[in-house]
Amino acid sequence: MKNAAALLVFLTILSNPLPADSWAWPVEEDYYSQNKEFVAHVTPAKEAAKAKLEMFQIKDTLRTPLWQCTLGNEGAPGYVFITDDGGYAATVNENNNRVHGGMGDYVIAFYTKTGLVKNYSLEQIFHYTGPPNMLGIFELAHLVSRSVSGRFWATMPMFFDRKGDKLFFCVWLYRGKYWLAWDPTTGDEAKTTDDLKERWNNIGRKWAINEGISSHSYGIAVEFLTHLKNPEDRKLIEALLTAEDKFYTQPIHDWSSQDKTFVRFDSTSAKRSAAEQALALWDGKPLTEKDGSQKYNYLATVSGTLNLPQPPQPDQSRLCLYLIPGEKIPGDWCAKVPIHRLTTYFGEYSFQGCQWPGAEIPFRIQGVTPGTYTIKAVWDRAKPYTFGDDYIKGPPQPGDCESKNAPTITVKAGQKVENVNIDCTHKLTEQSG
Repeated sequence: MKNAAALLVFLTILSNPLPADSWAWPVEEDYYSQNKEFVAHVTPAKEAAKAKLEMFQIKDTLRTPLWQCTLGNEGAPGYVFITDDGGYAATVNENNNRVHGGMGDYVIAFYTKTGLVKNYSLEQIFHYTGPPNMLGIFELAHLVSRSVSGRFWATMPMFFDRKGDKLFFCVWLYRGKYWLAWDPTTGDEAKTTDDLKERWNNIGRKWAINEGISSHSYGIAVEFLTHLKNPEDRKLIEALLTAEDKFYTQPIHDWSSQDKTFVRFDSTSAKRSAAEQALALWDGKPLTEKDGSQKYNYLATVSGTLNLPQPPQPDQSRLCLYLIPGEKIPGDWCAKVPIHRLTTYFGEYSFQGCQWPGAEIPFRIQGVTPGTYTIKAVWDRAKPYTFGDDYIKGPPQPGDCESKNAPTITVKAGQKVENVNIDCTHKLTEQSG
């Protein structure tokens, strides 16, 4: 019976493969205390040498050594936090080229000048006693996400907090939306009272406002502020709706079809997408369309077909579609890269194992600011290439193709402008260029 159950679990995992990932080996790194008066220098494990943490006090430009200890990580910690007196260090997660995140026995660990205080595996953190290696797959999947080599359970905000004579290390459980805390002096779990939760929410909010929302962790900061729903913070999220963020283009394929049929190109701004989702949650509006794609309630989407004179080939050429503000395209339109754009290139491995697009290419741009736009398309075929993801070095050159009679569209908040047809078939020559 046990063998049959194990086989069932194995077959289920094979039928629902985990997302693959890979990680570079960690490098030496500095981690500063909140008051910037202390710094911990971490040296990853290498060959026979174990990972090491060295604590320094900073005076002017000098670093005075205080203490050092060996870390238990296989490679190096994912995060390191130190107290404002340099007395304690907390390490979170594992970071090496084999496993990542909440893996191993040192997912949380506390250190002081005498060495290790206490360490926890993710199983110990969640008091999980079920089948090994099932955490995040079947067990506690609502709290832990899982990939082939990683488990992800917590992210910023994390911090040390001293209240009176009590010292805490606090971690925000982003999926569960609650706090976990420990006493670093003993390594034991700390009781989280309502007063402490409110205090930590305020500290986390300050992090989100002052640091998180303007950093690469903006998505977590937005999610944290959305959870708190402080009316004063809404404007910070709304500002991301018009962020001059890069619009990333990715090909969409039907992976259920035998040849992985090409469906369309999608272009999306990550910041605008995060703000859309947060505000929809805030206002109780729907998050997805019927096809499962993200619904835009405050911005808009534009979709249609881009027509080329012939199917693209793996020749390194670039295809660019721009929404240019206004009812006509100015003569100097290529002096600056338009915010709303779809850009891709046709390299040798662009569609590895998938169907290539044909001459008629469906597209969708998501997160468009309401307004009036004229659409311009360029197929940059002539070398040296002048168009890219985030640059335009000059106007289309002889040998390139461009749209001549591009449509003008007006989009409104929450609207889906569909069936836009663009002909990018005019080939420039020396005379026409």
